[in-house]
Amino acid sequence: MMERIPLRENGLVGTFFRQGRPKAAVIYLGGSSGVLSDQPACALASCGFLSLALAYFATDPLPPRLESVPLEYFERAIQRVKEESGIEKIALWGGSRGAELALILGTLFPNQIDAIAAHVPSSVVFGTLDREGGVAWTYRNQPILPSAPFKYTQKTMGECRDSAILATPCFLKAMQDREAFERASIPVEKLRSPLLLISAGDDQMWPSKLFADQIVERLRKYGSSIPFFHLSYEHVGHAPSKGEIGLHAIMNRWFVFGGSPKENAKASVEWVEKTIRFFQDYLS
Repeated sequence: MMERIPLRENGLVGTFFRQGRPKAAVIYLGGSSGVLSDQPACALASCGFLSLALAYFATDPLPPRLESVPLEYFERAIQRVKEESGIEKIALWGGSRGAELALILGTLFPNQIDAIAAHVPSSVVFGTLDREGGVAWTYRNQPILPSAPFKYTQKTMGECRDSAILATPCFLKAMQDREAFERASIPVEKLRSPLLLISAGDDQMWPSKLFADQIVERLRKYGSSIPFFHLSYEHVGHAPSKGEIGLHAIMNRWFVFGGSPKENAKASVEWVEKTIRFFQDYLS
């Protein structure tokens, strides 16, 4: 029987899922919607992992927005997972801003992470992406890197289709400032664990395939010795389980995610299956 155990201690907010006596754990990190998603964590637990769906903003007593989120919070979460009986290895699974976060954590705490899955990732550190353009992630009260120069404003909301925001063209335009994006690049060459990248070829939230290609390029440039894989789905959008268009819970605006109904439905299953298989291969 699967156990669902709320976590509310030492400032941490999340939910553990456990079935049997797992020897490996996976921390699941959601994206910019702030929604604490149980589904990936349940799938992991059903396949023999201890899983932790971890909130990091938009839930009391955490910050209300994805702004100045201290990475020490995740350091505490990793330590808390290690305290669970029988756990020998820990992995991270993140989607969108959560994938950006997973990569950042893997470079900051390389000896504490045993595998990383990054769905529709970013290759750079972004800020809050709102009109204020604040810092998203801090460590020891300092920004970890300069933020890539992008924020949503009335001018950069992108082309709209049926009143939904098409954001990827805005990111592509911002990326013309190559020097600024290079300064904000996540130093993935510091990763010490196997890496699975899954990107969407029709991602209309941000150009995740381009970002994933840049991650692979940087790993090769620096001669990384870690096993890494990039699976790209040509006709799939940013959030295949949510469909082609969706309401962003924090921004309260409709966004185009991209993809087609058929390909999104197929990918929503395949992405989970391939990610779990990746963890089984590298955490056993």
